[in-house]
Amino acid sequence: MSKKLLKTIDKIMESSESNKITVFTSHLKIDGNVFKAEGRCDECNDEYLTLENALICRLEDYCACDEDACECNDYICFRYDWLNVSIDDIVAFSIIQ
Repeated sequence: MSKKLLKTIDKIMESSESNKITVFTSHLKIDGNVFKAEGRCDECNDEYLTLENALICRLEDYCACDEDACECNDYICFRYDWLNVSIDDIVAFSIIQ
């Protein structure tokens, strides 16, 4: 299953010409850029989706305010330079333009 999901993500990124993704697990919302290990160990990350500049937020704490200066998520979300997300834990994803 994991290889199939990774291939699907790759195809959608290629057709949309974007590597920016939003991933949902049962408890988290994660935004980031998919890291492609071009020419380096294509089979190394079969179990994980590797993201750069990841922003991870817990869904139960996520704020839905729509004000222009809304900053309520700044206190519940955490930024990471690198984050590996288990493919088996992904519930949904969207490639963002």
